[in-house]
Amino acid sequence: MAVMENIDFQKLLRRLRQWVAFIGPQRIIASCCTAVLLGGIAWFVLKPSPVPIDAYVPRVTTESATSTPMSPAIITVHVAGAVNSPGVYRLPSSARVVDAVASAGGALRSADLESINLAQTITDTEQIYIPIKKVSRPRVTTAPRLRPQRTTPTTAPTTTPGTSSGSAGSQPTRLINLNTATASELDSLTGVGPSTAKAIIAYRTKKGSFSKVEDLLNVPGIGPAKLAALRDQVTVG
Repeated sequence: MAVMENIDFQKLLRRLRQWVAFIGPQRIIASCCTAVLLGGIAWFVLKPSPVPIDAYVPRVTTESATSTPMSPAIITVHVAGAVNSPGVYRLPSSARVVDAVASAGGALRSADLESINLAQTITDTEQIYIPIKKVSRPRVTTAPRLRPQRTTPTTAPTTTPGTSSGSAGSQPTRLINLNTATASELDSLTGVGPSTAKAIIAYRTKKGSFSKVEDLLNVPGIGPAKLAALRDQVTVG
């Protein structure tokens, strides 16, 4: 049996050699190269296309930024009224009314802080007015204003002992306008000296016209008692 298999293998080798000799080694090498080339082309054409990496990466959609403008980090406000240093101040955008009052040197003793919301937020270009506590006006008795009477020239009346001529009526008091008065006119007021008169004119020059008599409390050197004494002597209109 082994002898038969050896004979068949030799016959196969002999035929293979005859076939190679008949075709030629160059043709066999060329055929092998052609087969390899065709196989490579077929593999390149028929291979499955790779899945793009983007297909596995989740797309993140970003929303466009809103068109709402951001609030400024610093705002400018005007603090007026019953504070130590009224004026224009720059504060953070998160500031509140209490911060604006503090930046203006704090509130005066006469400030009515109970009537405002100190925790309220403030906005740019806002005016923050601190009101003054309402003070009760003292009752002042003044002489009645008499109308002038027309008189005709007459002879001097004779007087008898024990009688005297009637006293002349009191003259009405002229009110001083705080917005137009000079320093000498202000100095003539009861309770006002040269330094207070200069302070009133300086406040009027810096802050503008007085809108009410109570604005005198914002002038250095004038308190509630002095305001009560001046109330019936001055006007703003």
